[in-house]
Amino acid sequence: MNALLLSAGEGTRLRPLTLETPKCLLPLINDEPMLKYWVDTLIEIGIETIFINVFHLKEQIINYVNSLEEDIKDRISIYPEEFLEPVGMVLSNLKRVLCSPILIINSDTYIESNEIKKFIQMAKTAPDFLICLGIEKRDNIRGKGLVCLDEAGRVTDFMEKPDKDEPGYSYAGIMLMDTSIISNDVVKKELTQDILPDFKNQMMAIKIGNVIDIGDSLDIYKMAYNTFKKK
Repeated sequence: MNALLLSAGEGTRLRPLTLETPKCLLPLINDEPMLKYWVDTLIEIGIETIFINVFHLKEQIINYVNSLEEDIKDRISIYPEEFLEPVGMVLSNLKRVLCSPILIINSDTYIESNEIKKFIQMAKTAPDFLICLGIEKRDNIRGKGLVCLDEAGRVTDFMEKPDKDEPGYSYAGIMLMDTSIISNDVVKKELTQDILPDFKNQMMAIKIGNVIDIGDSLDIYKMAYNTFKKK
């Protein structure tokens, strides 16, 4: 299985920290970059190749990957962007080298490794679903990816950043996708804004815990940093 770590964003909600440092290189656990947590975790669970798309301050990310040990670096493939590409374009350009299914992760989200393993195991056994979404229960879904599901866990609706205050299930920044859905019509589409809403009733939701959306705000990042610094 391959994984795609989405790491191209400018991290506007974490400014001024991200003006000079890409958000995936901000320190998290024991002052190591968030990217290191994901690389180490994905290698530990058996991911064969880790693709990382980069745009904002991409030279820093490329240099960081090049500084890693050879056996780790050999498992990573950098996808540099000349402009901030829609995720659909990234997937289309990588399709010929991707194994199916592909694990797609927001690199500015923290999920415990045991939860990742459980998610993958459950997603692999979900029959006849093109996409399996990791979801989390939130007290307020404003500004998140709202996921509506039936009693069987089938996703009946997906709404990007709803303008309402209410509890519900939100996309947790991890999904397993069958690469058969990557066709020419997804090239100009963003993942959560355009692609996921097109696959209502063809997605399975899997509830996971211990998720921190570190890229959400400076306060959340500082909280996470202080928490993991104590470990």
